[in-house]
Amino acid sequence: MKYLKSAVAALLVLPVFAFAGEVKVSWGEFDDFIDVRPAAETKSAFYKRVKTSLEKSFAKLGEKLPDGAVFEFRITDLDLAGDVRYGGIREYRLVERIYFPKMKFDYQLVDAEGKILKEGSESLKDMNFLDRIRTPAQYRKDGFYYEKYMFELWFEENIESQFK
Repeated sequence: MKYLKSAVAALLVLPVFAFAGEVKVSWGEFDDFIDVRPAAETKSAFYKRVKTSLEKSFAKLGEKLPDGAVFEFRITDLDLAGDVRYGGIREYRLVERIYFPKMKFDYQLVDAEGKILKEGSESLKDMNFLDRIRTPAQYRKDGFYYEKYMFELWFEENIESQFK
């Protein structure tokens, strides 16, 4: 009985570890991007926060890829949701429908044997970004939500679907 419980537990946990690919991201020059402007912080701190937050989200997508698969991409342009405005002595990011997120990147998907499965250039935009339902907790904990969500939808449809 003891061995049966261990075997069942192993079989239940095994599918969790079946996918373990990798996502590698590189960046163009932030100063050349359409809109990665800080509102109330220094450029270097804001750029670091954008990179860290987005790369953390991208790395999680690697868990959806088969073992050994690598999705490598280079972000060539980024336009964050909203627009930086001046309000008195402070700047702030105004998020309205006309300031939707956009992202351009070149990518390559390689399987465990090194075979290129897919490659190309993409130009994403999400003009309906404000129509998505989010809870207040999501707003507080997840910076750059709109950009992450836009990329994740594209990733699921175009990359993850290659392995289903």
